[in-house]
Amino acid sequence: MKFLERVFVPALVAFLFGIGFAAYALPSFAFGMLFLLVGVAALALSAFYENKMRLLLVGACAVLFALGMFRFSFWASAPDDPSLVAIVGETVILRGVVIDDPDVREKNTQLKFRIEKIVNGSEEVAAAGGLLVIVSRYPEYRYGDMLEFRGKVVRPKEFSGDDGRVFDYPNYLKAKGVAYQIFYPDVRLLGQNGGSAVRAKLFQAKHAFLDRLALALPEPENALAGGILLGGKRSLGEAWTERFRESGLVHIVVLSGYNMTIVAEWLGSAFLFLGFYGSLAVSAFGITIFALTAGAGATVVRAAIMALLVLLARLTGRTSTMGRTLLVAGVLMVLHNPSILAFDPSFQLSFLASLGLVFVAPLIRLRIHFFRFFRGHPVVEEAVVSTLATQVMVLPLLLYQTGLLSVIAIAANVLVLPFIPAAMITAFITGLVGFLGTFPALIAALPTQALLSYVLAVAKYGAALPFAAVHLPPIPGWSVFLLYGVLAFVIYRSSREVSQDVEGPHQVRR
Repeated sequence: MKFLERVFVPALVAFLFGIGFAAYALPSFAFGMLFLLVGVAALALSAFYENKMRLLLVGACAVLFALGMFRFSFWASAPDDPSLVAIVGETVILRGVVIDDPDVREKNTQLKFRIEKIVNGSEEVAAAGGLLVIVSRYPEYRYGDMLEFRGKVVRPKEFSGDDGRVFDYPNYLKAKGVAYQIFYPDVRLLGQNGGSAVRAKLFQAKHAFLDRLALALPEPENALAGGILLGGKRSLGEAWTERFRESGLVHIVVLSGYNMTIVAEWLGSAFLFLGFYGSLAVSAFGITIFALTAGAGATVVRAAIMALLVLLARLTGRTSTMGRTLLVAGVLMVLHNPSILAFDPSFQLSFLASLGLVFVAPLIRLRIHFFRFFRGHPVVEEAVVSTLATQVMVLPLLLYQTGLLSVIAIAANVLVLPFIPAAMITAFITGLVGFLGTFPALIAALPTQALLSYVLAVAKYGAALPFAAVHLPPIPGWSVFLLYGVLAFVIYRSSREVSQDVEGPHQVRR
């Protein structure tokens, strides 16, 4: 146990920092070798000292830091298909399959496409690579459509906002398996059902559900319902999305481990009469249903796994054990695809928020005596503590990515979060009732519309306040790296001073 607390966890964190360092600071093989040699030397010296724990800690962290750097470097240097590299900048004909649910936006639709063939006259050349295709909103396309495109293949480019903040769009897409783009090509439908039959059925059920929901709810309530259930924040439109950002509420319309945990905890509390295992089973079932409804893509599955681990930690009160499990799960995900840690905002925010709920929330309850004021109001206490814990973890990253500091985020979340589980459950019921007919759905939608209207009002009037948000200038990546290093050290030291494996305020008695 002593080894797990003092060496194992810091070493895993060092692996993640190694990937982050290689991504944002110095992707140097020589620098990684230096850390590897230092680590091996420290581990070797530990065999000759009686008090070896400190040397083991230094050695393990240095070795894992180096391995993290190497893993990212190998990913970054992986070569593309030469046949695809040769056609960049050329107008060509490509054939393949739509491999994800089309991303329908206000002005266009984005299709994630798997290239299978390059067509040159009567000759077809096999190829393999990811392509992002931007097409008009109509005609509509579906997952599994087998298409032929004729257009100019280009590499994604970085772009900067009005504040000078640069977005690394090429690596963002590469993290999703996409290395090329085509804008508004000529499209020909060759066939359908080219993807997984299971995912096709899941997407079909998702869209049928959203169609029933749209019959019962007006806009923008319908868009918000789709957002909190399935993570479709773009359906809200830019104006509403910006209001949610400035009021600090945008996280509720991103399907993440945090959102899933909120619903699962609500279900667990509602079904406590079934006992510990019964309520846990209902909560896990709820997470599974939401993941399946969203299409069970890689991002959703990762969020569901993190939500299940956070749920176990908070229900059992064993934050130390489940926290380590959450960290191991995150490291395994990053080991498989290191780019998600560096360039996938969805994974970054979900993972950091989950760590905040497991490690930071218990420390806030124990260390900050102010929250004893809320002990008689558990719903309010949960909203405040969870908001603070997640904000502490995600704030440095959000400031780096957006430069937007929401001054009213805590107040807005305290007003909104207690109602989100009810809004999600009632919206889900409304969509299901919609399959019985429009009139029953309209009746079922009454409480849903009231809850969603309240959330929209908080976002609208909160963002309208003159001091709601502060726009900061771009900050360098190394400063974010340093901030998370300090934060990890503070959490580690604080956690060592507090007994972790005790009954927490969220433990359910068996």
